[in-house]
Amino acid sequence: MPDFYGVMAHHPAALKSFLPLYASVMNEGTLERRYKELAYLKTSHLNGCEYCMRAHTPGAKRAGVTAEQIEALTFYERSPHFDEKDKAVLLYAERMTRAAGAGLRDMAVGELKRHFTEDQIVELALVTCMANFTNRFNNGLRIQPDLG
Repeated sequence: MPDFYGVMAHHPAALKSFLPLYASVMNEGTLERRYKELAYLKTSHLNGCEYCMRAHTPGAKRAGVTAEQIEALTFYERSPHFDEKDKAVLLYAERMTRAAGAGLRDMAVGELKRHFTEDQIVELALVTCMANFTNRFNNGLRIQPDLG
């Protein structure tokens, strides 16, 4: 069992509620897994969550995110490894993570609307919120990466 779950198990009701929510956010809906993983990785990168970066890198690669893209997350705006759709996802995850409501400019949401449905944008928001939750839980409790 990953340490993340073992630590959360100190509050059994929270773990019991968390698991189906996490599964729903990450595994259901119409937003491609690749975009979910890009958002999760970008959020985790910004928050400095080594645990989530390690936990999500293999799944991101299986979903089609390349090693070069993972290495280019910091300067994605100028990277030739990302297309416009990727950059819209990364910008949105960045703005939601850095400043929540205050950081969401019309441009970030407008770019998303060019590529995704309203339902998919909601899914992306949920993924980014989930990443911020797990990042802060891991970093706040200093949970050491036990994966890969």
